[in-house]
Amino acid sequence: MIAITRSIFLIGLLSVAESSFALQLVTPEEVMASRSAPPVQEVSSEPSDPMAPQITVVAPDSIDKAIKNPFKMEVLFKSKDGAAVDFKSFQAFYGLLKLDITSRLMQEAEKTSTGIKLSNVNVPSGSHRILLRIKDSQNRLAEKQISFKVE
Repeated sequence: MIAITRSIFLIGLLSVAESSFALQLVTPEEVMASRSAPPVQEVSSEPSDPMAPQITVVAPDSIDKAIKNPFKMEVLFKSKDGAAVDFKSFQAFYGLLKLDITSRLMQEAEKTSTGIKLSNVNVPSGSHRILLRIKDSQNRLAEKQISFKVE
């Protein structure tokens, strides 16, 4: 009986260790709140600055098809006209409610000279939308929305 209890306890510890390894980018509650939010039509008063930094999603390599948890995420930033990318200005917002997930994301991200990498991202199943923002040293703002589906 003691051996069985000890085995169950060890299996439980391993499950907790495995599940805590992945970065929970958004909670199921945040997903539900975003999905139940009324649709908002955003109107931009001015066009995007063509000299703003470029945001490129490298991973997941195809956001056109459903991906599986956990997944890798890599985003590259490229400045233009000799300006430097201002990493301190980076922001990430989730869903229609634009929940600020910047600190959660950056806590686990590996910052490179050209962007950020996350190796173990986990989000609830369903469709998701993340808005990325970054500025350069000339204060030019770039935005990119990533939409993807998780099985």
